[in-house]
Amino acid sequence: MSAPSMSKFMTHVRVSMAPFSPSSKTTKIFLSRIITSGSMAANPALKIITDSHADTSKPSTIHITYKDGKTLDLKADEMKINEVLRQVGKHAKKLQEKEDAVA
Repeated sequence: MSAPSMSKFMTHVRVSMAPFSPSSKTTKIFLSRIITSGSMAANPALKIITDSHADTSKPSTIHITYKDGKTLDLKADEMKINEVLRQVGKHAKKLQEKEDAVA
């Protein structure tokens, strides 16, 4: 599932990271996939909040709230970008299937 398709079903994305830490790489890549003109056009109401800190010992986290109220918390410093996108897209795909069934 593409980032614009995933973002359509999200209401909030909050990331927390130490931007200069190598362990924040996955979080930064995730943000670059979500903050695109296509994603913003698919869901202009999506709120993206970025908390940056200097403490490299704190984990890099991604918190997502979907339109149906479900939340997803990921420790992104322990994951590769494909794993993050798969986890985020899993629930978005279920919501897409529900939407397609109604239409």
